[in-house]
Amino acid sequence: MSEPLDNAIALSPARSAVVEACAGSGKTWLLVSRMLRLLLAGAAPSELLAITFTRKAAQEMTDRLHEWLRLLALEDDATVRAFLRARAVPDAEIGAMLPRARGLLEAVLAAQPGPTVTTFHGWFLDLLKRAPLEAGLPWGAPLLERESQLLNEVRDRQLNRWAATPDTAEGAALLALLADIGEHNLRTLSKHFVQARAEWWAYTNGQADPVAYALSQLRPLLHPDLDSDPVAAFWADESTVARVKRIGLALEKGSKSEQARAPEIQRSLDLPPDDAHAALMKHLMTAGKRRKKQATRELEKVLGVELDTYLRDLDTLETALETLTAIQTDIRIWNLNRHGLRLGHALIAAYQEAKSQQGVIDFTDAEWQACRLLASEEHAPALALKLDARYRHLLLDEFQDTNPLQWQALSTWLAEAHGADNGMTVFMVGDPKQAIYRFRRGEARVFNAAAEFLHAHFDAPRFSTDMTRRLAPSVVAAINPVFADVAGFAAHTHAPENADRPGALRSLPVQVEKTEAAMADGLPHTVTPIHYAASGHVWSPMRNPLTTPQPEADDRAVHAEARQFARVLRDEVLDRWGVMDGGSPRAARPGDVMALVRKRTHLHLYERELEAARIPFITSRRGGLLHALEARDVIALLETLLLPHADLKLAHVLKSPVFGCSDEDLLRVFAPQPPDETRGWERLATLIHQTDCPPTLARAASLLGRWRTHCGTLPVHDLLDRIYFEGDLEARYTAAVPDAMRPQVAANLRAFMQLALTQDAGRYPTLAGFIRELASLVDDADAAPGEGLAADGENAVHLLTIHGAKGLEAPIVWLLGGSDHQKGTSYAVLAPWPPEAPQPVHFSLFGRQEERGACREAWFEEEAGLAQRESDNLLYVALTRAEQALIVSGDVEKNAWLQRVDAAWRNLGLPADLPPTTIRAVDRLLPPTRIDAPAIGQRVGTPVTNPAAASGELFHACLEHHAPPGTPRDLAALATHLGLENRLDVIESTARVLLAKPHLTRFFDPAQYRRAYNELTLLDGHGRLQRLDRVVEYDDSVWLIDYKTGDDSRTLSDTELAERHGTQLAGYRTLLAELYPGKPLHAALLLADGRLVELNSI
Repeated sequence: MSEPLDNAIALSPARSAVVEACAGSGKTWLLVSRMLRLLLAGAAPSELLAITFTRKAAQEMTDRLHEWLRLLALEDDATVRAFLRARAVPDAEIGAMLPRARGLLEAVLAAQPGPTVTTFHGWFLDLLKRAPLEAGLPWGAPLLERESQLLNEVRDRQLNRWAATPDTAEGAALLALLADIGEHNLRTLSKHFVQARAEWWAYTNGQADPVAYALSQLRPLLHPDLDSDPVAAFWADESTVARVKRIGLALEKGSKSEQARAPEIQRSLDLPPDDAHAALMKHLMTAGKRRKKQATRELEKVLGVELDTYLRDLDTLETALETLTAIQTDIRIWNLNRHGLRLGHALIAAYQEAKSQQGVIDFTDAEWQACRLLASEEHAPALALKLDARYRHLLLDEFQDTNPLQWQALSTWLAEAHGADNGMTVFMVGDPKQAIYRFRRGEARVFNAAAEFLHAHFDAPRFSTDMTRRLAPSVVAAINPVFADVAGFAAHTHAPENADRPGALRSLPVQVEKTEAAMADGLPHTVTPIHYAASGHVWSPMRNPLTTPQPEADDRAVHAEARQFARVLRDEVLDRWGVMDGGSPRAARPGDVMALVRKRTHLHLYERELEAARIPFITSRRGGLLHALEARDVIALLETLLLPHADLKLAHVLKSPVFGCSDEDLLRVFAPQPPDETRGWERLATLIHQTDCPPTLARAASLLGRWRTHCGTLPVHDLLDRIYFEGDLEARYTAAVPDAMRPQVAANLRAFMQLALTQDAGRYPTLAGFIRELASLVDDADAAPGEGLAADGENAVHLLTIHGAKGLEAPIVWLLGGSDHQKGTSYAVLAPWPPEAPQPVHFSLFGRQEERGACREAWFEEEAGLAQRESDNLLYVALTRAEQALIVSGDVEKNAWLQRVDAAWRNLGLPADLPPTTIRAVDRLLPPTRIDAPAIGQRVGTPVTNPAAASGELFHACLEHHAPPGTPRDLAALATHLGLENRLDVIESTARVLLAKPHLTRFFDPAQYRRAYNELTLLDGHGRLQRLDRVVEYDDSVWLIDYKTGDDSRTLSDTELAERHGTQLAGYRTLLAELYPGKPLHAALLLADGRLVELNSI
């Protein structure tokens, strides 16, 4: 049981204590205050060891300590007295303590060594350095920076080696797994196995044959006979076959559905055993389960007294099928584990050997080796003496994120210290409600186990505090009902000083009309073929897989939510809501908003809408730099310098803004006229000496030649610096891109330059090595560099994952839900590890969710409970980032968090807006944000500002999509973007009716013309792109159809339409005349109501 926080006891330097502190209650304040109390009580700075989980948190603690020490040294006595009184120093002791308090700053800064404030991994690495040489540990080994890259290399090498030796145990296991689960699932399984290597080592510690030991522990849990064929045994049983016959005959007398199943069940008797079993499972069971209704009324009425016999037969047969399924599941579990454990163990060994050869270790190695060292009978006593001689006071931060292995190492040391009775104190702070790192092996239950251990060994009382200094009263009132039913949650209260702080809550459900699932052809929505009565032709558009990706089912809801997100921020929040800043209100700025997502999957959609709304933002999306066009240009330039015969790279560079060459320039370089057959680099070198050499090519030849001479003499960063300066890259890109793209492009160029220094500590001095490193980074999402920061972090919306926002806060927090839903894990490791146990109680592999087996059900249920608790914790962490305003949005039907929050807030009656302020924010200079440049030939319209124009744009897109040969458009996404989700079906239906009108079939029925083009893109004499809606070619003529789908066009006469659009179509006809010489050209306007207005032919 915990007690209310009593700072007099918790901060007492003579006592150990455990504090469970809610979000925003001041955990850092408690930790640093405890450090100050220890120093004031006479503890030497070197005796303090504070351990947290991130370097950022460690630096924050150090900065706070130095800040307070300066306050004690420089402020007046009254201020210092108040400061000490706030930290529970008794009034009677403050006077005598003042001289020491004044001198603490000098004492701490001059101490050698000073207080140790580090991370868990930093401490483990330090322990390895203190280990005796006889322990054989990797003393001083650097940390592996690219774990996933090395692991992938090792995995691929091992898979190739095993595949080449099928006669070995590993080769046979590989072939068996490839046949059973496929390559993709095998890679997933191997990844999860290596990630659980600490659990594997702990589970098999001390075993001569780890694989055999793990299998020996698994085998008793499974069916006794895994070698026989249960399906063959099932059908070899005469009573079972007779039972199947009787059930089939009985079903013939039932309802229509039962009669339909009867012949299939009877037919199974003539099939081979495996096929017969599949047929019986399909027609007797439902998805492997018993049917809810055993017999219909018709069947009950017909069978009469025979009904009981039928039901007994059915129950017996279903029980036999369930038993058979369970046996098959156990067989698959056994095969997966006997092959998977062997390959996984061999893969871990190969991975460890690869690290040993490189002389590096990773964090898991540090944890495991430190734990073994502290538990070693030979070396632990000497190490404990070193630790006890150095440290007397241990402070632990964020302890809810500790994993069992870390706690095992720490508890071993603490038990030794307690036994030595050296007067050590321990102060532990954490919050199990904020444990959200199970994917990193964090275990929230460790906090309770540690609290019990500290109470038993160090007489540490357990305190709890539920008063938050961060949240406004309205936010506290909103959070309490959301978690009222969660075990361990106590209602929060707000700090007295926040009583008058305004707050706001909004729940913004996103509702999108249901649409049928995408067709097999992958079109964005259901498409009905168009029938042309005259020819009998039926045409249906097909998706082009090269240009149109398979649609995502959730995209429509996320698109709608993203539009709502940007619109509400722009129109209702920024510069309108008043947020508190230093005790006084001011208008909300973008930097006051933190937007949180559970996963990064749809971040790009939210970014796109923020860009469209001209709202600056900083995003946590990973790995975008190397995919940016400007970065790809620079990479191509470096490859050109390294590979003189890479003509495609040279053409890329010449066409890029670095040199800005025209198509004619490229033809002179790569398509020379006879008799000169040279091309590429060689041709470029000769052109520079010709009098008619274009200036762009002369500049390119001069600079490329100069830079190429420095490739082997300058480090990559110095070479890039010369290229940027001599090529004037930033200025040339600034001139070449639209205003909105300039800051992001410039930031990306600078980020690429920085990459040459920061990537792997600059250990790729050669150009070839750097390019190889970039190639390995492109597809590594975890290690790939992000785009440069183009926005001011102080005045930009922060788009973060919930995990990335841990420890942060903002006046306004928006929890974006999209339509994300968590999928169950498959092909992974089950390794339940109670925090008080020295090792996992079980270790096995599992495949698909339906093949986990009854023998492990209790562990899976426990894991499901822990996963649900972590989901609750994620929601808690997200909501408690908000100081004043909290907004939650998402798909109303799929987002469980939104449903839960909406239900809890329904009757609270709290305000939806923060009070407006008359103090306006300083006009912010909106930095142009990154946008996606449209592809050549893509229609780019002006922003739609009214419903009529939006309807016209969508109608036009429907015509493009459906008119043969079809230009695939994601109509659902476009409708969402235009705010016309509810009208898509009507507009699309109208477009289809128009295309099928009898007087227009000659333009749209493929049977009546030679060929047709939608959105034909031509270049006019001024170098401008012209897009023609539809061009139809016949044997004796060509027709140009221009769609005019706006409502205003319907009110104009034919003459008025010809006057308005005649000049435009005349220009189009002039372009077509050059493509179709000698053929009559006709032009016509097609209106949405089907009216065809033909202009004069030429």
